[in-house]
Order: sequence, then C-alpha cells, then structure tokens
Amino acid sequence: MVVPVVRRILAPVELAESRELELGYAIGLAAQLRAELLLLAVIDTPATVNLIGRHRAMSGGGRDFDKALKDEVQAMLQQIVDQAALAGVKALGHLTFSENVEEQILKEALVQKVDLIVVRSRGRSGIMKSLLGSTAGEILKAAPCPVLVART
Repeated sequence: MVVPVVRRILAPVELAESRELELGYAIGLAAQLRAELLLLAVIDTPATVNLIGRHRAMSGGGRDFDKALKDEVQAMLQQIVDQAALAGVKALGHLTFSENVEEQILKEALVQKVDLIVVRSRGRSGIMKSLLGSTAGEILKAAPCPVLVART
C-alpha cells in the first residue's frame, strides 16, 4: 500500500486583499492529492485596517469591534470550508491574531504537522524580489516542509 506523501496542506488566507478570497488552487490541489486542507487567517495590522471601515458601517458602533472582526473572518473561513466541501475536500479554518504573519504561519505548520504549505505571491516586480522580500519569501526560507508558491 502506498502512503500519500501529502496528507495535510496549510493554506494561509490573505485578509488584506479587498477582492474575494480565492483559494481554488489550494482546494483543487487538496482534492487531487486527497489531502486535508488547513486554512489559517492571521489578523495583523493591514488586515485590521482594511476591515475597520466595513465594521463601523455595519455595526453603527454598537457591537464590540473585536467580536465583529472575529465573526467576519470566521464567516470568510467558513465560505472557503464550504467551497472545499463541494470539491470533496475536508477543510478546517483557524483564526489567530499576530503582528508577525510569517512567524505565525510557520508555527502553525509545525504544530499541525503539515506536509505542504501553499502560499500565494503576486510576483509584481521580478520573481526573486517578490519572493525574497515577501511573506512567501520568508516562509520559503524557514518552512519545516515543502512550500508551493502559486502566482496570482
């Protein structure tokens, strides 16, 4: 019997982007490999700032901001988990607060004993510059497992 090499995939969720969360590549890969997909959302300063306007408008100042923020991110993660389920992939979403996104991703990879990390990179100004100076680059340098960088 052949044991799969990749059983658990960690896919960080980029919260700071204003467009819809797109993890179709990670979901498709997990489906092909029959691997479990672990989604990690790290709320850091850029993500928080991006989401503040929406919360203030929605809550009218009446709800606790931290709770509203957590609820919104949990809802985003649940949408991805549901999307993965439609593709036949078991997915779990996790949310944490940290100022150091790269460190938190690497810590999660160790704790969850993942076999692969799938990160996205925009690759705007040359592959080496974008990788070595970005979150993807930092993860590549220190990851405890293979890293797949998907250009978006």
